[in-house]
Amino acid sequence: MAGAKENTFKLLLFDIGLLGAMIGLTPESILRYDYGSYKGYFAENFVLQELYSYGLNKIVTWSGRTSEIEFVLEIDGKIVPVEVKSGFNTKAKSLQAFINKYDPSCSIKFTGNKFGFDRQKKIFNYPLYMIAKFPGLCFNPDYPIHPV
Repeated sequence: MAGAKENTFKLLLFDIGLLGAMIGLTPESILRYDYGSYKGYFAENFVLQELYSYGLNKIVTWSGRTSEIEFVLEIDGKIVPVEVKSGFNTKAKSLQAFINKYDPSCSIKFTGNKFGFDRQKKIFNYPLYMIAKFPGLCFNPDYPIHPV
């Protein structure tokens, strides 16, 4: 992807089951949604695992001066930033910085919250579990409100 720095990378574990085993995560913790300080890592790894399973293997990350977007994809010739938030507090200052700089045709945010679409900012908001419907979620402003 143009503009990607080949000498910079973000290390993620491809299998969230292995990640859980490495930190000794119990089934009870998973049911309580209590991942401790690892909650963000689990969310990012989960989303990456799903994206990769769809054949999206040219995934990059983006960082600005004080911003970072977890994943930037190219889908149908369009750049799609994907922000991942593990909880319910989903302010995405980094995503807004990316939008201001590059003006993508749409942006996606996976969070612990419900569906939504900000038409002005062109941000699709999906619950984390909706990654299972990706990439069909992109570029359809009617879809996030009433999923099929």
